[in-house]
Amino acid sequence: MTHLILHKVRGEPAFDVACKLGEPDEEDPIWIIPTSGHRAYPYLTWKIDELVAGQGDGDRVVDFCDHDTVPQDWPDHYTIDNGSKPEPSFNIMAIISPMMSKFKRRL
Repeated sequence: MTHLILHKVRGEPAFDVACKLGEPDEEDPIWIIPTSGHRAYPYLTWKIDELVAGQGDGDRVVDFCDHDTVPQDWPDHYTIDNGSKPEPSFNIMAIISPMMSKFKRRL
């Protein structure tokens, strides 16, 4: 099921479309933003199919101006669960270095 979520991105509140993974009644689901594949930590969520305007009266189901803050201690979209930055697991120089000695320079 697709949802609109309010979460924190680089320290600022942001709205995104996200999908909830796992069982529908799971207490602590994993949220993924399908366009980037990144994990999200929603502060508030709304089902997309419930965000329709009223029957011609123009009323919004949700007034998004009321939801423009996320707590400072809320997890950020670009952080790992433990708060540290990921270590790169691919080192191109480890692959290229052994080949470099095999090349002979011609003058």
